[in-house]
Amino acid sequence: MEKASANVSEKDGSVNKSKNSLNSADESVSFSVADESATLSLTNESATLSLADESGRLSLANESATLSLADESASLSLANESDSTDSADESEEKNNIDDIREEMDHEKDLPLMSNVKDIHISHYILQLKCLIDTRELMGHVTLLRCCDQARCRECTKNRTLNQKITVKSKCSKIKESQEKESKFNIQRIESEHNYIDVFSETSIVPGQVKTESLSDHSYNCADMICAQQSSSLNAKNSSTFCNNTSNVSSMNAVNVTDHAISLDGTLENSPNDFKMILDCCDIEVDYVEELDLSLYMFKDLVENNYNKDLNENLTLVTKALGRLKWEYGKHSVSVWKEGVKTESHFPGVIRIHYRTKPTGQSLKWTLDQDENWCVFTHGHWINNRSFFPSQDSPTAMATWQGEIEVQKHLSVVMGGDNHEMVAKSDKDGWKKEYFNSRMEMPSSTISLAIGYWSFVTIPLKYNKGELYRKPCRVVGPRSILCQSITELRDYIPVCLGEVNNILGPYPFPRLDVLIVPPCFDSLGMASPCVIYIAQSLLAGGCSMFVRIAHEICHSWFGLVIGPKDWTEEWLTEGFCTYIEDILHLNVIQANGLCDESEAIAEKQLRMYLKYKTLQNELLTTSADLQMLRPNKDNTESSTNYVKDGMNPDKRFLQVHYLKGYFLLCYLESFVGLDKFLRMLHSYVITFYKELVSSEDVISFMFNVLPELKDNGLTEEKILEDWLDKPGMPEALEVYGLGDGNVQLQQVKKQVSLLRMSYPTAGSRKRKRKLNMKPKLEDLSPLQLVLFLEMLLEDEKIPAIQLVNIRTRYHMMSQNADVQHRWCELVIKHKVQKFYQDLKKFLLNHQAMGVYLYGEMVLSGCKQQKKLAEECFNTLKDHMEPDPYSTVKAMVYGT
Repeated sequence: MEKASANVSEKDGSVNKSKNSLNSADESVSFSVADESATLSLTNESATLSLADESGRLSLANESATLSLADESASLSLANESDSTDSADESEEKNNIDDIREEMDHEKDLPLMSNVKDIHISHYILQLKCLIDTRELMGHVTLLRCCDQARCRECTKNRTLNQKITVKSKCSKIKESQEKESKFNIQRIESEHNYIDVFSETSIVPGQVKTESLSDHSYNCADMICAQQSSSLNAKNSSTFCNNTSNVSSMNAVNVTDHAISLDGTLENSPNDFKMILDCCDIEVDYVEELDLSLYMFKDLVENNYNKDLNENLTLVTKALGRLKWEYGKHSVSVWKEGVKTESHFPGVIRIHYRTKPTGQSLKWTLDQDENWCVFTHGHWINNRSFFPSQDSPTAMATWQGEIEVQKHLSVVMGGDNHEMVAKSDKDGWKKEYFNSRMEMPSSTISLAIGYWSFVTIPLKYNKGELYRKPCRVVGPRSILCQSITELRDYIPVCLGEVNNILGPYPFPRLDVLIVPPCFDSLGMASPCVIYIAQSLLAGGCSMFVRIAHEICHSWFGLVIGPKDWTEEWLTEGFCTYIEDILHLNVIQANGLCDESEAIAEKQLRMYLKYKTLQNELLTTSADLQMLRPNKDNTESSTNYVKDGMNPDKRFLQVHYLKGYFLLCYLESFVGLDKFLRMLHSYVITFYKELVSSEDVISFMFNVLPELKDNGLTEEKILEDWLDKPGMPEALEVYGLGDGNVQLQQVKKQVSLLRMSYPTAGSRKRKRKLNMKPKLEDLSPLQLVLFLEMLLEDEKIPAIQLVNIRTRYHMMSQNADVQHRWCELVIKHKVQKFYQDLKKFLLNHQAMGVYLYGEMVLSGCKQQKKLAEECFNTLKDHMEPDPYSTVKAMVYGT
């Protein structure tokens, strides 16, 4: 770029120019120098440059600018039109390259696109029709926005427009945190009203009352309906919301348009219209419209009429005001209204008409165990973004309602506060079912499942009073429900009773346990009022029900208490993994399946197996995925993306489960189990319905448990050694299970007995003993897992002894964990006669079979590779996206 310079000499007042004439943006520029003055002329603009002694001043029409020339010199740089164009092209190309690099850097991260800091959705109304034959949901979602008090104060303070406000309104600050109770009070959840109307302080003359509108874009943001942010998962430092301090009847409603702000002369200050950005992908939007909605009618609809026809109610209280503009982004959809430049004037209620796609990854359309079509939200890493547009961010809390229309023979499972499904059947063979939630939750926690399923009600037996009685049902295909209902009926009520003794009463008003189709790629998943469990948990009695205990624990750790930073998964998974063993063993003791000493031994054995799993994972996992707090103290990046949120390598890892588990076990060792559980009880009360960080939690533990400091521990050291570093924490490097564990000794004895029958090279005597079958003792399912893991260390096991093992322990009737280890033995030793065991396991336990595909391919056995291809081709049309891509790469190398 060329530069024009003017050198001013105090002595002679002369100006030396490198060029006498310059062109800039099609304008001619000329310098005329006379003694101590110079004139700069611009087309359509005038400016005078006066040079006197050691200073000069430049004044531009319609703009203010000052150029001070001192010490005898000043430099003025101008670029001609071609230089500007070249520079702009270069800049644009550089920006494009930077964008591509940034996109590549974050290719495995989950983007957070919604502008939650600018605008907040307080309530969603989902009204969808399920078209099971075409694999799609169609209908619309209504979004009601709210504003926080900080912005309310700011806009009220700074707004200087001429406006006529007939009613005074104000925002009352919600308490920074709710008063903590000495014991759990579940009624606090069920009685909370999240929606507060902001009404007038002045008297209203009857007959002059008008309906308050939520949707006119020309309102003061302080007068909007908004939700109390003191409810679920609310961070202490999150913005508080508008609140009403008066309790007035619906007749006192005020029309916002009566005190509307005049927009004349204000909207042109910003060159662009304000856009609401929602997280969304793989959704076909038809159109977006603005709605007019009465505040008091909406409050009545949300709080009192959730079991009525939403469509009929909304038709009475809303009207369409016109369509809005919208556009797709890669992971988002943006909505705006022409002429609206600021968030405070954005429509209060919008409705997005859309339909989902069969390929959308938030919804899984598949066949269930009875070969009937079904659909369910399955916890994909894009969360619910191809289910409905929403603000999908940790701090974006909202209440919601749902009206799901299905064919009359279909069943609907969805979270919500209502204790019973209230359905309205139509004459044409369709019915509607209604759900609502007055507890604010992230949109990612909303679950939906639809299928040809049966329901079995489970009575909750524990006697703690009506406060603790919650409706509970098991849902699933009739065939599998009949096989497993007895064990579930014995386990779930006792589990809910035992967890009450540790953490408090179940924090939701009801519980549905859904047995999901075999393609589900996890063993369990929790959402408010609904738990998904894989059919793998049902094999072999209740020995794998520890996973049900794990999912029940997520009601506290993950749902009513969640992480501020979604990368800190140990705050949910680590806590649930820690409590699951305690809870599960309490249940089986209560059911008379073991005594206290056996429970202690089994707990130690479970810890030992977890340690071995953690050791193996740390050897094969990249260092960046081994850290429990990858962002450390810097969580700003989390507002733009979730690190490794779409990393396929992370999908099957247990590092954050196990390192978090062992951290809690480590801290427990300094204070004892009873005191540590009391601390967790206090933790649940203290952080109830809040977001937490790792630093918050560790600090809390050190404050409640002074023994930690007394033993030389520090908060900083715990964060550094356990959360911020990869690898095995130093405190765990010397871990081992003592020989005093009876169950471990029983396993070691059986392994030694079996190995004694192995032949040794050159020993005919040993070969003659091959037909001898060692008399193996009974082992529990957990002992069998350890038994088979020890045998996997042997280089070679005689086929006859593998037959003996399979027959003695009825391997294919054991639980899925035992079967998995057995299949590993079959693969390693290439026992062809048992390849049908491999096939059966891969077809029936898809959530646990991914590792086995890799082992079969790496075995070098053509028959095993062929079997892997056969099983994959049988399942691929219904596999989840992540297992599909992983297994395909294993089997075909692409």
